[in-house]
Amino acid sequence: MALLSSQTIRLGAHYGDKSEAIRDVGRLLHEAGYVGAEYIDKMIEREALATTYVGNGVAVPHGTKESLAYVKATGLAVVQVPAGVDFGNGNRARLLVGIAAKGNEHLDLLTTIATVCSDDERLERLLAAPDADAVLRELAEGL
Repeated sequence: MALLSSQTIRLGAHYGDKSEAIRDVGRLLHEAGYVGAEYIDKMIEREALATTYVGNGVAVPHGTKESLAYVKATGLAVVQVPAGVDFGNGNRARLLVGIAAKGNEHLDLLTTIATVCSDDERLERLLAAPDADAVLRELAEGL
């Protein structure tokens, strides 16, 4: 199973709040078979512990340690939110990268995501991507 596919990419999304956004990212992971439905609630629990907003308009929602039991395969979901969604303290996430990872694979994924999203030009290309294929091409190098 690929880490990311067009099935787990949503462009031009709009959300009322971060909980709605996180649940949608979780649904993408669930519908693709990466996680059981229980993982979505664990993503919300994780956000309540500490924000998953990492800066530069990017949030990386994921589950708690206890959620590992619900991860079937390592995978990602990527969602563009052009208007952004409030992740607290004035932080608006315009790109959400949901993570489901077996074992310690999340550490490598987080490193890759941080590298991609710290490159302003690359991040802008992701935010402006017109279709899922453009997102896949942009992220193909690191994954």
